[in-house]
Amino acid sequence: MQSRLKNNEVASRSRAVVARQAHNLKVGGSIPSSATTMKKHLLFLLLLINALSVFAVERVSFSQLRADWSKYQNHAIQLTDPMVVCGSFYDSLILAPQRLFCPEECAEGLADGDSAMYFQRAEQNRAESIVLHCRNAYYKVRTGDIVCGLKARVTSERHLLTGKSITTRHTAKDRLPRPKKGALRVVGANIENYFADLGGYAHKRTTPVQQTLKTRKVVKALRAMHADIFSFCEMQVGDKAPQMLLDALDKKGSTYDYVSLGLSDKDRIGGSFIYNKKRVRPYAEWLSALSDTTSHYYSRILFQGFEELDKHGNGTGRKFIISLSHFKSKRPGRGGYDTNARRVENADSMLAAIPQAVILYGDSDILLLGDYNCYTQEAPIQKVVRAGYADLLPHGSANDYSYNYKGESGYLDRCFGNPSMASQVLRVRPWHVNTDWYYQHGAYKMKDKSLHRYADHDPIIVDIRLQ
Repeated sequence: MQSRLKNNEVASRSRAVVARQAHNLKVGGSIPSSATTMKKHLLFLLLLINALSVFAVERVSFSQLRADWSKYQNHAIQLTDPMVVCGSFYDSLILAPQRLFCPEECAEGLADGDSAMYFQRAEQNRAESIVLHCRNAYYKVRTGDIVCGLKARVTSERHLLTGKSITTRHTAKDRLPRPKKGALRVVGANIENYFADLGGYAHKRTTPVQQTLKTRKVVKALRAMHADIFSFCEMQVGDKAPQMLLDALDKKGSTYDYVSLGLSDKDRIGGSFIYNKKRVRPYAEWLSALSDTTSHYYSRILFQGFEELDKHGNGTGRKFIISLSHFKSKRPGRGGYDTNARRVENADSMLAAIPQAVILYGDSDILLLGDYNCYTQEAPIQKVVRAGYADLLPHGSANDYSYNYKGESGYLDRCFGNPSMASQVLRVRPWHVNTDWYYQHGAYKMKDKSLHRYADHDPIIVDIRLQ
């Protein structure tokens, strides 16, 4: 505060001196050409000093700013602490001293209802976050980037404004190693409205040009994953979507094939498996956890058994079951509790179908994948854990995430295994190719040709060695 007052005082004195000199030049009547030049220089200096006084910047720490926002309101500041980009939308960035996680991801006791820890976490996230309004910076930054020496004007509590694009230090792109020799790689991923039929629901959401670009981005991502089985949510519709993706991924049709429900309703969003037929083969038919074929959610919970193949294409006898689930989506509101009951029902349906799947496929090793639309401490997730299935992601990739919403990160995408399956999992982790990138990459308005932001969820990569 003292430094700002000193800067303003110096600027005021300088303006007074320049003004007196300019006045003295005028009183003599006609001004020589050299004096005219001097006058212009002095007037320019006056404007410069005035600008410097207006934009005088005071260095403050985040703790100082957080302690008393009103003290710095309408003042230009420079933050001495590095800040992390936690989210971006339109013309704003959400910044905090460290990445923010959803209260539902870490608020213990939430599975049985509200908890004091939830409100504590929510208030802590609010207190530690800043909304920075800036120009075009959202195109250039990723979630997790570091902002150093931020200069901006404090407009109100937790809101800063700058008329310029900011410079960030990018975090390294997430490199995905190939699976270990002899291991199978399974991927669970929400592919975000992969439309093959552009009528109905898709008509206002996807154009043919966007559909083509979406396919190119997805195929790039799939090839980079080197997976043997892909488990996809939000494939629409029936056999059309997996076939369209398969044609782009494997033009000769020699490597991959798919398993799908074959639904014909163009507004039915379902799930599909695409697999490397040189490494695995499905056996027996798929199983849906829901018996009502007219239900919109009939295709949301699927089971399929797979057998590993040797290098000659013969079955090894090592088998396992994959469950692909897409639970009811959240709606705006604290914790999505207005639809929590529907997700609990989804979990009940999935768990009730597992004994049927074990009998159908003649194997007890089961891997549960999909977009559960639930964070770790929510009731549907804890219900699956209490049923005896290990939640492999928090153990394999602690303090990580697969989704980001309004500046808060967490796991909406899940990976569970029963004890016999969990012992065969070598590694499980999210691959950060989507959530850290600004959503505009997914909208295709920027015509981005990379694999990044092919969807809104990060894929979950699971490497297993069957026994």
